[in-house]
Amino acid sequence: MSTKTMAVENSVYEKLARRKRDGESFTKIIDRLIQESGTSRATCASAVEDGIRVWGAVGNDFEADKMEKTIREGRERTQWEVERLN
Repeated sequence: MSTKTMAVENSVYEKLARRKRDGESFTKIIDRLIQESGTSRATCASAVEDGIRVWGAVGNDFEADKMEKTIREGRERTQWEVERLN
């Protein structure tokens, strides 16, 4: 098996490192992410996972309210129900 060396920015490396599973090499995570990007991930678990990543970048009530409004509008089109946890 041959290998190639590639350079990535620190921010990309950190994102990959956060997504890396125990015992998973960077080659395996890159391959897994490429595979996942080519498939439909429209599951509740994937939506929660995506939401957690987005929430980490939001961090304030104004942005959170905007995100909630966007989610509600999208779910209205798909007939999903949205609950607000207080």
